[in-house]
Parts: sequence; structure tokens; C-alpha cells
Amino acid sequence: MPRALVVVATYNQVPYLRRVLRGYLRQTSRDFHLVVADDGSREDTRELLASFAAPFADQGIGFQHVWHEDIGFRKCKILNEAVRQAPAAGLLLFTDGDCVPPAHFVERHLAAHEPMSFHVAGAYRLSRELSEELDEDAIAAGAFEGLGSPENLRELRTKRRKSIWGTRFGRRNRPKILGLNMGFDRGLFEALNGFDEEFTDWGVGEDSDMRDRAMRLRPKPRVKVLYLQNDVYHLWHPVSKSLANSRARRRLDRPVRCTHGFAP
Repeated sequence: MPRALVVVATYNQVPYLRRVLRGYLRQTSRDFHLVVADDGSREDTRELLASFAAPFADQGIGFQHVWHEDIGFRKCKILNEAVRQAPAAGLLLFTDGDCVPPAHFVERHLAAHEPMSFHVAGAYRLSRELSEELDEDAIAAGAFEGLGSPENLRELRTKRRKSIWGTRFGRRNRPKILGLNMGFDRGLFEALNGFDEEFTDWGVGEDSDMRDRAMRLRPKPRVKVLYLQNDVYHLWHPVSKSLANSRARRRLDRPVRCTHGFAP
């Protein structure tokens, strides 16, 4: 059984997902299973994933596609379903289908893992020009690593500092969390009952909700701050603004263990 499960969330992202999957074929650790959590993509995503089945098998890496019908934003539901259907690894890593991992991504998350641990890390946000230059061959060669801008580095330093000190002193909204690069010990994930499937609007903060509930658990989880140590590379694409009110969703009185989650 693999030690880590990597869950890659996607929705009609074929041009990006192709490059992301190529990044997982060059990992320094192959002790993981990869499952694509698909929130209802078109047939071209299925065809793309079928073309990657053999390369992953050749590397000895488990590879799986979990899909449900597109009836609106149901990312939390498909993430939970992906974990249900995949092998029961001890460490669950969540990322997105537009984020290319560095070669040591799985290895460093595994090195940090402890029982009831909670991992936070970030992303280098690549420009449109750099993103367009990174084809599959460039990804396979690792040409994207080290492309973070000075602005990226300053942002990640700030997130690291705020996460370390804010967590130590029990500040609200700490550690800083990005859903494109976070990890949960399976025991912690199950204690929280996974992602809250009541989140059905994009941008409402389902990742922050996981953080908030985790940090209210007693005893508190072991927080592993991996900013500047294990950050992914986010490919540029147009972004739609969400009109959802995340504050209304993330009430402080929400139960630590959500009602509609991993174990329905």
C-alpha cells in the first residue's frame, strides 16, 4: 500500500492537467497513488487520463480517475469521493490540476508526515509567458524549477512567517492555507469528516474551513509549515471572480466534524 495519496482536483483543465501529470512522473519518491478528482469534466479529460495510464504503470505508481456528473460546483464532494475510492494511504495530499509539482514534492511531504499532522505549503505563480513556454518536454526536464519571481519569494516568506508565529500564538486564520498544496494525516482527515460538502459555491473557502476545523480540534494537530520548502508551480490562466460570501459560510460555531462529509 502506498504511503501517500495525491488527490489532484480538476474541471475541464486538459492543457494544464497534461503538464501537471508529467510532473508527477518525475517524482523522487514513487511511494504514492495519484487520483484525479474530476468535478464533471468533458470526455477529453477522460481521454487524456487514459493516455497516461501506461506511463504511470511503467513507473509503478497507482493512477486513478474519479468522476461525477457536472451539476454545478461540487469540488468538496468529489474530493471526498476520491479519497473513498483510492487506497487508504496514511498521508493525503491535495492539489489542483493547474499546479506542477517539483520533483521532491511527495518525498518532502512524506518526510514531514506524523500522526495527526496537518501540512501547509504554497505556490509560485508563473506568468502567462512562462506558463506558455513550459511544454511537456520542459516539465519532464525540470526546466520550471527555480522560476519563482522575487515577488513570489517575498509572498511565500510572509506566509511562512505568519504561519509559524500565528500558529504558535494561537492566532485566528493561521496557519495560512492554500487548497492547491495542503496535506492531512488520514486520521486527522477522518476526525474532521473530510471536506464539508455543503460548500457548493466556488471561492467560499473550503480549504480555510478545513484549517479552521482542524485547529479547533483537541488536542491540536501537528502543523507542518512547508512554505519555501515544498511549493508547487501554478500555471497561469484567466481567473473568474467569485461572488460567494465566504465569511457567511465559515461561521465560528461550525462543528469540528462536519455533518455532510467523508463519512455520510
